[in-house]
Amino acid sequence: MVDGLLARTAHANSDTTDGPRGNAATVDTSFCHSCSRGSVNSTDRPERYLYRWQIDALTAWLECGRRGIVEAVTGSGKTDMALAAISDAVRRDHFVMVVVPTRVLIAQWHERLTRAFPDLTVGRLGDSRRDRPDSCDILVATRHSASSQRPVPPEGRGGLLVADECHGFGGGVLRKAMIGDYNERLGLTATLERGDNAIEKVILPYFGGVCFRYNFASAIDDGVCAQPRVAFVSVPLESAERTEYVTTEQQLVDARRVLRAVPEMPQNFSDFLAAVAHLADQDAGTSGRAAREYLDALGKRREIVANSTAKYRALTTLAPSIADAEGALVFTETVKAANHAINRLDSELSIEIITGETPRLARETILEDLRAGRLDAVAAPRVLDEGVDVPNANLGVVVSASRTRRQMIQRMGRILRRKPAGSGARFVILFAADTLEDPTTNEDRDGFIDEIEEISDKTRIFGVAQLDQVAGFLDWNGPSELTAPVQVTSSLVMGSESDRWDIINADVGEAHIAADLARDLGAAKMYGKLHYLQWPEQTWLHEWIQEQVPDTPREKPEDLGPYLELEKLPMPELAKPKAKPKRLSTGESPVMMVTLTDGFAVECTGCGATSAPVKFKWQAMDQTVECECTEW
Repeated sequence: MVDGLLARTAHANSDTTDGPRGNAATVDTSFCHSCSRGSVNSTDRPERYLYRWQIDALTAWLECGRRGIVEAVTGSGKTDMALAAISDAVRRDHFVMVVVPTRVLIAQWHERLTRAFPDLTVGRLGDSRRDRPDSCDILVATRHSASSQRPVPPEGRGGLLVADECHGFGGGVLRKAMIGDYNERLGLTATLERGDNAIEKVILPYFGGVCFRYNFASAIDDGVCAQPRVAFVSVPLESAERTEYVTTEQQLVDARRVLRAVPEMPQNFSDFLAAVAHLADQDAGTSGRAAREYLDALGKRREIVANSTAKYRALTTLAPSIADAEGALVFTETVKAANHAINRLDSELSIEIITGETPRLARETILEDLRAGRLDAVAAPRVLDEGVDVPNANLGVVVSASRTRRQMIQRMGRILRRKPAGSGARFVILFAADTLEDPTTNEDRDGFIDEIEEISDKTRIFGVAQLDQVAGFLDWNGPSELTAPVQVTSSLVMGSESDRWDIINADVGEAHIAADLARDLGAAKMYGKLHYLQWPEQTWLHEWIQEQVPDTPREKPEDLGPYLELEKLPMPELAKPKAKPKRLSTGESPVMMVTLTDGFAVECTGCGATSAPVKFKWQAMDQTVECECTEW
């Protein structure tokens, strides 16, 4: 998430909200990325702002009835955008729950929220804390704690649920964290991707749809993220590694031959992989068996190239560039590979490893040492891919590329955060020549290679004999002129967008001009600029636009949207679908046995639907309730 203090300023004429304990809390309605880290009530600090994409995303979310998912790349500022939405919700006396994937993120969000809202009580649920909604204004909970405890807004109050890394909410247990009592819902993710059907079946029905997307190309054009320079370093496989790779490749060829013959099988490699995963999970026949064999061989092939001996020899040559960087991250896929990297680099520079087993205090110490420059680099096997607040680094060394686009977007975002002048973002991507990693091949090419090439300042491929030239290529301080992101502020609105905004200084008698302005801009866009940005005071115009945008989300399907289209991949037909396990209910609620006048049945405890009556109890247990109730 983007660094930067989001502080609160109390204004004499701001709206006040009575908190759950009856204390009036004055809430400011805007945030920025560059506030000082001094007093939160300082009067001489810079005017706060949102990036243009953030106000556009909030406006799109508002147009969707305050329900939707914002899909924005790592490092672009999703947290700052969400805090503006939270501020507006609190101003409207809504209770807010932020649901996060890990205990580490509970601490990060709690710190950001307490800085942003020092007069509010921010509770925690999870990580040995059990705060309740009636004891706080904002609650930060892990997905597991929210699933088991299911905290709801205090009676009589609306609620906003903010789901960080919302793509992870699709599991059978974690989906219970998506609680229907929250009438406003904001999902945050860098990439809305999963390997199952939970996005269509669970996540989108709850949030409504994707209301805004923001990719690296747009973020770089806007100056929000840095443009990288990328060095691809080619290394050969050892003789034994090549033999094993060829054997595994033949297994892939045999399985691929069967799969390519399946009707409606996609030809594009990334789509092909999605279809293979679908067959492996759903098909019990020949196609499913070939799919599982293909995925097993693919995993083995990736492991061979990920642990290539020559890659770790090349790391030693790259050590001076890593040491000269302003913080470096070494990305691997496994702990074994990360340890190989440590063994190669430990004698050349100061480097530590972080794994899933690293204790929290040790992890925090390592990251702080990297931030302070006491460490040159940190090696990590995927554990830094998602959610962890990693210090800004300007060099990423990819020893083995991730299997998924989502993980690569997370990794790229660690390096592509906006850089100050004189600090260029750089990547070194090690690959085994003549393998699936090779960027010069078109067959089975990893999709992220295309993505990073498209956004790069410059790319170049180096062979083993050219390793001494990599350092010179990476000696790059970024562009000569940085693109300044558009900072949307109240003064920008007043000064450059339209003279009609001057009515904010008039009286209610100018409401007809306000109506014209709302018609021309759109009520949601006008609301966003009045309630998501900093204004010296709350005026009649703020109150007027509030009346034009109702708090209650639209419930009818035809009223929701406009959501963005999702690309739905055509999936091959299943030749022999796997048998589904027997379920007593088609819904989520448990069932119970009931006695009827003409026999027995099972009844849903949620909506009361019953199965067809049968004569004996044991027959009732073979029945299924056609249930329409859901968790939301």
